[in-house]
Amino acid sequence: MTTNEPRSEHGGGDADSVRTMRITLVAVGTRGDVQPTAVLASALAGRGHDVTLVTPDDLVHFGRSLGIATVGLGFSTRSFLDSPEGRAFVSSGSGRRYLEAVVAKKEIERRTLQAVLLHACDGADLVIANNLVLDEAAMVAQAVGAEVVALHFAPRRSSAAYPSLLLTARPLPRLLVRASHIAAGILEARVTRAHNARFRQDLGLPHDDVPIRWRLRAGGVTEIQAYSAALVPGLRDWPDRWPRTGFLAPSPEHRERWGDTGLDEDLDAWLRAGEAPVYFGFGSMPVRDPVALIASIRAVCQQLGVRGVVGAGWSGMAQAVADDRVRLVGPVDHTALLARCRAAVHHGGAGTTGVSVAAGVPTVICAVAFDQPFWGERVREAGVGTWFPFAHFSVDRLVDALRAVLTDTTAARARALAATLADEDPVAAAVAVVERVGADAAASAARRRGTRHETGR
Repeated sequence: MTTNEPRSEHGGGDADSVRTMRITLVAVGTRGDVQPTAVLASALAGRGHDVTLVTPDDLVHFGRSLGIATVGLGFSTRSFLDSPEGRAFVSSGSGRRYLEAVVAKKEIERRTLQAVLLHACDGADLVIANNLVLDEAAMVAQAVGAEVVALHFAPRRSSAAYPSLLLTARPLPRLLVRASHIAAGILEARVTRAHNARFRQDLGLPHDDVPIRWRLRAGGVTEIQAYSAALVPGLRDWPDRWPRTGFLAPSPEHRERWGDTGLDEDLDAWLRAGEAPVYFGFGSMPVRDPVALIASIRAVCQQLGVRGVVGAGWSGMAQAVADDRVRLVGPVDHTALLARCRAAVHHGGAGTTGVSVAAGVPTVICAVAFDQPFWGERVREAGVGTWFPFAHFSVDRLVDALRAVLTDTTAARARALAATLADEDPVAAAVAVVERVGADAAASAARRRGTRHETGR
């Protein structure tokens, strides 16, 4: 049960009229996966629901700091990404190798993952899960009799607008866009089949030859798209049960509880002492040579005549030496910092992209892996930035990219997009979707009970 959780400022209506539910949210991945899930969990708890959050061990503080009952999965994302296997996983560049690495890691952790999920979901009305653990969460939800809701931070379903991000982020002819989703679905089914079959068997569920993702689609499962239609505008062919709510950004209170609110006095003084800097940050992505990267960033700033502020994240860059032109910061309130920057350079995770476009600054994405090339294409298409693969990183390439976006035209487009995002209320929208699913599930259960009663009579 959640404790010490204030009433959320977000909501989906009159809390007293809402049927309270037991809800388990499962987020596997990096901070970019867990933070928005914790934000949703906090809002649901503020509506009076009994909420449990399940995350990797190194990220449980994102839930616990908000007063959410949070359970560790028995493994650490950071330890995995810092390992040789994790570095190979990140740098694979192949959709198939990426999938195989994800499934291999989940197979290693299968018994622990299953035990934790069964315990955390026992008695739940709803199980909400992100893409990396959706298959397992859906099977556990079936085993415990709960409804499942998917939570996506990038498009995962077939569309006519964008190719499968598992295969490519580059624009394709319309016929090839659809074909890419068919190919990705077949690939995903093949790679996950054996692991999912063992997971089902361990749960005592009957064998099912239909891939889980296909079954979820056929069953009309709700899949929340936690990103903005202003940045991903082309999904008009999608059904209402796949609503785009907007990016689930933390509130100032959330950031305060996580210890990254506001800017310290030294950083504030440095920002006031000169022109607005360019922000550089690579989130949870491992950087092989932090000292060399800082040297490259310093060279970029010198060529452009700008200052730079570098978010060290998990990358180990804190060991590098900074100077008056380039300043390193640890955990920081990115919303407050980016509001005082002239551009942002980052890895292109969904959460960081959401923050940079919401800040109204031009963005350069150096995509490392996962859905990052997709977000690079979106900022390019929106006219608010550009992107290139981090594997192609060089001082000259980054200088050229920044020169292309450090213009009045790009800055004006970035401010306009930020104004559009400011009109959205993503957390309230997501809460309303979850509560609607719960109400529909309760109504369906009541109808089934009524039918059985009538038949018995």
